[in-house]
Amino acid sequence: MNHSPTIVFLWGLLLLFLLFFYLGTVVHRSKKIAGTALILLMALFCGWAISSFGIKKGIDIGGGSSFTIQLQPGEGSDGKPQKVTPDSIQQAITILEKRLNPDGAVDLTMAPAGEDRIVLQMPGVKPETVEDVRIKIQQVAHLEFRLVNQQSSSLIESAKSGGLIPPGWVELPYKENADRPDLPHTILVKPRADLDGSYVTNAYAYNDPLKGWAISLEFGGEGSKLFGKLTTDNVNRQLAIVVDNVVISAPNLNEPILGGRAEITGKFKENEARSLATALQNPLKNPMKIIEESSVSAGLGEATIKQGVYTGIVGSALIAVFMLIYYRFAGLVALAGVAVNLLMIFGAMALFNITLTMPGIAGIALTVGMGVDANVLIYERLREEIRNGKPFAAALVTAFQKAFAAIFDVHVTTLITSLILFFLASGLVKGFALTLTVGIFGTLFGALIVTRVVFNWFADAGKFTHVKFAEFIPHHTFDVLSYAKPFIIGSFTLALISLGTFAWKGKDGIGIDFRGGALVRFQVNPGQTVTEKDITAVLPTSQFGHWYEQRSATPTSGELLTIRSEYDKAEAIRSALAKAFPEKLHDGEIQRVGSVVGSELAVRSAWAYVAAMVAILIYLSVFYEFPFALGAIIALFHDCIITVGLSVLFGQELSVIHIGAVLTVAGYSINDTIIVFDRIREIIRAKAGTGKIRDIMNEAISITLSRTLLTSLTALMPMLALFIFGGPAMKEFSLPITIGIIVGTYSSIYIASPIVLWYARKTGRSLHRAVLDTAEREASRAKSIAAA
Repeated sequence: MNHSPTIVFLWGLLLLFLLFFYLGTVVHRSKKIAGTALILLMALFCGWAISSFGIKKGIDIGGGSSFTIQLQPGEGSDGKPQKVTPDSIQQAITILEKRLNPDGAVDLTMAPAGEDRIVLQMPGVKPETVEDVRIKIQQVAHLEFRLVNQQSSSLIESAKSGGLIPPGWVELPYKENADRPDLPHTILVKPRADLDGSYVTNAYAYNDPLKGWAISLEFGGEGSKLFGKLTTDNVNRQLAIVVDNVVISAPNLNEPILGGRAEITGKFKENEARSLATALQNPLKNPMKIIEESSVSAGLGEATIKQGVYTGIVGSALIAVFMLIYYRFAGLVALAGVAVNLLMIFGAMALFNITLTMPGIAGIALTVGMGVDANVLIYERLREEIRNGKPFAAALVTAFQKAFAAIFDVHVTTLITSLILFFLASGLVKGFALTLTVGIFGTLFGALIVTRVVFNWFADAGKFTHVKFAEFIPHHTFDVLSYAKPFIIGSFTLALISLGTFAWKGKDGIGIDFRGGALVRFQVNPGQTVTEKDITAVLPTSQFGHWYEQRSATPTSGELLTIRSEYDKAEAIRSALAKAFPEKLHDGEIQRVGSVVGSELAVRSAWAYVAAMVAILIYLSVFYEFPFALGAIIALFHDCIITVGLSVLFGQELSVIHIGAVLTVAGYSINDTIIVFDRIREIIRAKAGTGKIRDIMNEAISITLSRTLLTSLTALMPMLALFIFGGPAMKEFSLPITIGIIVGTYSSIYIASPIVLWYARKTGRSLHRAVLDTAEREASRAKSIAAA
């Protein structure tokens, strides 16, 4: 018996109790002990989750299974066959995404192939689950409601003895049910639907204590009326619920069913009920048939993955060394918080069965960067408080209190983005959002609880009465905004060049992930091997363009080598490989394939991104002020445009890897900008509206300059390591992030802040007054909550 759900529930209950106790108690000793217990138990729980459930790797880094699916002609409402069209293929891809990846936790890749086929790849398909995947793929889920002949049983028995089924009725099989041996094997129903399932607007599975697992159906306005009339006119008759020409159940209509709701019962198992409910929500117009099935290697190649791991370790080690040199003992405490953050991320991924993919790794990189940044914020505040003459213990409390507002705002805006991307986007973007959402909570826990508890233990023991930090930038107010004009002119010129790059390069700037290409497939001779290094030597990108290598294996045909490439390069690639390895490869064939990122998924992801930006604009307008919100959003779009444009200008092609990279850059950009804005608003409140706004901005930027450069440097280290030492795929991932971090660092200073100043002057609004009014509203709201 599997006790994991019980163990997880009890662990979760204990951790929640300790967390609420830690947050609620004001007794210093109790807080310290509860925090320590919470950290240790959280680490143990995450370690147990990782060891018990493991972390599922995506198709791009762990391989998986591949299915070649052929769409069959469908049947129209008039009974005539429906041809397979490009729209049919896109509809099938959308439905497969919903059926196989409803929560966004699985890394699926799908691409049209030929005129009527889809190549689907998914990770971690175990032998015990492969049959369930086959059913989900091939299930049409055409739902119908048909009246049952009132003499069904006797007519069927008569037919067995040579009698005839009366005209106007057909015999359909009844769903097998081991718990109901009294049910007939077949039943007589109308040949055409009395009501088609297309009127169903929603379907979901639920567990009834008496009936077991069942499926609830909801009808729309017209469907509700039609279903109500059908059941009213046929009280005391059986109505068969038919799915793919199999009768699932045939309940007796004891009374009219009004209100637009019905249910399907049939002693379902949980996975059966959930699978059928998902399929009923997404019925296929064209049936699908699996014509080939194989296991596939990692999409990025084994050598590339190893390079990524090694350079990731090198980059992390560089960050650790830098933090220790600059912050000394405090740097060690920060690294402990980041380590717990990483443990929580991987523990949650194991617990919730989240697939680790390249965009997911981008999400982890962003959260680790945010974790380091949160600690840098706290330490820079601590340095200021100590410089102002406070003793260490008091300075530590004040540093955490003052840093909390900026850390909270940064994480809330990032959480808004990730949640909107998760609910509105799909595919790889959804995977990034899921990983980032998990990482946000890990970052807050590591920076605000782990770091503070460790400091309190050492401070209370008298082992840590002062702190020494290296001085990166001297404490001085610089006239930063005097350089804003040339930066803005130069930067927006660069943004225009970036946009113009796509017009100049045309289709050469868009990768095969977005516009399709070809699969060049070879059979590998028994006992022979062609390595990734061998292929790279034969197919330089300067001559053959961008390509991806993947290997698959089937029990019947053995190992296959597949190269995904530009369609117009496919013939040259086939000839080059056949000539280079005549004794190792044979049967080279070329197949045209569509884009991995379908047009509908691309549009949905783009709208999700726009919605996330609008949500950030609204949040900052409400809790900050509109000039700050406007400056942040313009800087954000500016950073993303330049990042993508320069990457393409430097020879890259837009691919799915760039999706994760751009989202990571957006996270860094908004992070930097909000921290600068938070300090500007703090100084305005502290000075009670006195002083020139330009001088206040210069002061705020100068104070946060050390933190901005430190965070950017620590974020750049692993990306530079990936770019210098990594393979082609790692360079494709690290270059846009490297560009984005550099651009995002100066845009928060020289783009976002000057836009705020310009807007305030242009509209004649007093930024002092706006900030003070917001502070008064927040104080009033806090008093109301306290009084309540």
